[in-house]
Amino acid sequence: MIVDLETRLWTRVDDLGDEVASAIRRNAAGRWLQPDASPEVHQNAIRGIDAAVVLGYRNNTVRGAIAESQLLEAVARSEGRLFYARAIDPTSNDAVASVESARSVGASAIWLDPALQAFHPADTRAMKVFDRAEANQLPVFLGWSGPTPPSARLEYARPYLLDEVARAFPRLAIVIGGFGAPFLHETLALLAKHDRVFTHTAGVVARPWELLQALELCRDHGVDRKVLFASGFPFDAPVRAIEAIYGVNTMVHGTGLPRVARTVLREIIERDSISLLGLGRLPTPRERDTSRALASESPLRLTGETG
Repeated sequence: MIVDLETRLWTRVDDLGDEVASAIRRNAAGRWLQPDASPEVHQNAIRGIDAAVVLGYRNNTVRGAIAESQLLEAVARSEGRLFYARAIDPTSNDAVASVESARSVGASAIWLDPALQAFHPADTRAMKVFDRAEANQLPVFLGWSGPTPPSARLEYARPYLLDEVARAFPRLAIVIGGFGAPFLHETLALLAKHDRVFTHTAGVVARPWELLQALELCRDHGVDRKVLFASGFPFDAPVRAIEAIYGVNTMVHGTGLPRVARTVLREIIERDSISLLGLGRLPTPRERDTSRALASESPLRLTGETG
């Protein structure tokens, strides 16, 4: 079972807010293709895997939002292979009500990002959101794998700030995106300390040397079982992300540097994140259309390439 825990859908990048859209365009300026998160491209990208989570988006700081109806339509067409994480901005007056009604609209989780949305994780408003998420058994996805806009508050991205949240709500599943980069060691401390705190590979999977270091440190700290698979689509594709993880040892081939066991890599890619996080019912197994997913217009990234 291969489950991608971070994918996104939008038809207009400007819906993310002018500042975030500008950051995405600047980051993609030197590449042949802009990140394409249209429903058609998203559907093609996930043919090589079994299931995926599609994250909502709401950001009051930059006045951006993705229409929820568009995401729910994609989930409805997926025959149980897409799970929806509703975007919550704790600075909104309706934040708590949005968490309470998430299950009723078809959401299996919620998403928020303290840095991008400019709130302290232990802000009273945010703690109310976490409280209702725990009560409704909604896993919380944290983080943004795309380019960081100037307005993002990096001081609120520090994973150690989530320690208070994890202590207050021990039954709440918290998934820290991309190893909490650039604060990897703080993420490792949380993974080792709290049973219901996890991380995933989105964002970092596009940076091979950083990915290798992160996986080796997770092994050294005994928390590699807490690492889940995510591609960060449309900033990377599931099939390319899988290739990057399996090829991570290429850089240390022929050296005395330690390697990550292939069994560990396979466990990360094939971990049953749906059951682990309580997202819902497992989809019916099927033959993955990997060949079609590979035959996309996006150039395949060779191991070691970051572009």
